[in-house]
Amino acid sequence: MAARLQNKVACITGAAQGIGAGIAEAMAKEGAQIIIGDVNDDGAQSLAKQIGANAVHLDVSSQEDWQALQDHVEEQFGRLDILVNNAGLELVKPMQDHSLAEWRKVMAVNVDGLFLGCKTFEALLRESGKPGSPASVINISSIAGLVGYPDQLAYNTSKGAVRHMSKSLAIEWAAHGDAIRCNSIHPGCIRTPMLEMAVDGWVENGSVPADDPWSAVAALCPLNTVGLPEDIAMGAIYLGSDESRFVTGIELVIDGGWVAR
Repeated sequence: MAARLQNKVACITGAAQGIGAGIAEAMAKEGAQIIIGDVNDDGAQSLAKQIGANAVHLDVSSQEDWQALQDHVEEQFGRLDILVNNAGLELVKPMQDHSLAEWRKVMAVNVDGLFLGCKTFEALLRESGKPGSPASVINISSIAGLVGYPDQLAYNTSKGAVRHMSKSLAIEWAAHGDAIRCNSIHPGCIRTPMLEMAVDGWVENGSVPADDPWSAVAALCPLNTVGLPEDIAMGAIYLGSDESRFVTGIELVIDGGWVAR
C-alpha cells in the first residue's frame, strides 16, 4: 500500500518541537518531503537530520523570512502541496496584566504569521494543486478558538481568528477556482512544552491543583487523558492527503471530547 503522502511536498512551521514536530515526523513516514520552518534553528536542524528533512530559519511574523522560505522551496522542490501553519505563542495571565506589546506579539505570531504564510505561498500552492488532488493548507488553531478560557484572552482571540481565517480562505480559493483546500485543526490538551507552560499558569491562578495538575487536566476530558502530538498528526495526515480532497473550510476538533462536554 502506497504511503498516504507519497510525492507530496509539505512545509511545516514551528516544527522544532511539540505538535509541529509530531506532524513533521508523521508526514515524513507517509512519504512526504518535509521542510521545517522555525526560529529554533538547533531544534529544527536536529529533527531534520532525524527524518531526512530540510530546515530553514523562519520567524513567522517576518515577511522577509517567509519570502526566503518560499524561494528555498521553489528552488529545491518547485512545488508545495501542503502548508501547515503550526507556529504559535501562548500567554497566560489576566487581561489587566496583558500589555499592548504582549498582545501584539501574540497576534503577530498566531495571526499575522498565518496571513503571511498563506499569502506568500498562494501562487505556488495554486500551481501545485489540481482537480482531484488539491493543495492543502492546514492551520493549527485550538479548542481555545472555539470556547472561552480565563486568563488567556490574547491567545483565545488569536485562535478564534485562525478558525475564521481558515474558513474565509477556503471559500475565497474555491470561489476563484483554485485547487487549494484550507482547514483548521483544534487540539485540546496535548502534552507539549506550550501546554506545560499553560498548566504552570493554571496552577498559579488556581485553576488546577498544584499537587497533581496533570491528573486534573486529564479529568477535564471525557476520555480522561491528555493527548499526544501524534494524535494531532493523524488529523493533519488526513487533511493533507487526497483522502480529504472534498474537505475544505472545516474545523477538526481533536480534544478527547472536551468541547463536546
